[in-house]
Amino acid sequence: MINKGWQLLMDIINYFFKFEFIRFGFIGFLNTVIDYGLMNILMWIFKTNNGNGFLLIKIFSIAMSIIFSYYANLQWTFKSKNNTNHQLLQFICLSVITICVNVWITTYLVNSVDLNINGYLWANIASFAGAIVAITTRYFGSRIIFNK
Repeated sequence: MINKGWQLLMDIINYFFKFEFIRFGFIGFLNTVIDYGLMNILMWIFKTNNGNGFLLIKIFSIAMSIIFSYYANLQWTFKSKNNTNHQLLQFICLSVITICVNVWITTYLVNSVDLNINGYLWANIASFAGAIVAITTRYFGSRIIFNK
């Protein structure tokens, strides 16, 4: 009985994740957890939520999430059989573009817009705004890179 219930659950999960965009979204969710988790841990450790310290923290947290993203999207989302150096270089270039977009939007908002709210909360909201633009760019760029 338990095996049949477990199999039904696995069948539902497999059906749900058979759609490429949903898999991409799930990997994106995990990327966000990695990015925000590292960002918040580092802001807490270094006691900073703005300026150059925040800029370095944000670059590092995004870079770590992108490393995870490449391998997860390559093997699971797009199920690409071509793991070439050229493909990796393209993904790195796409990632640099999306990092720049994300970091620019996030740091601009953090350093230029004052909503009179908690600085840590504002850093998270600004980071989310940067991520929305970066995610859209990354999905369409990844489809091209992974030959979909």
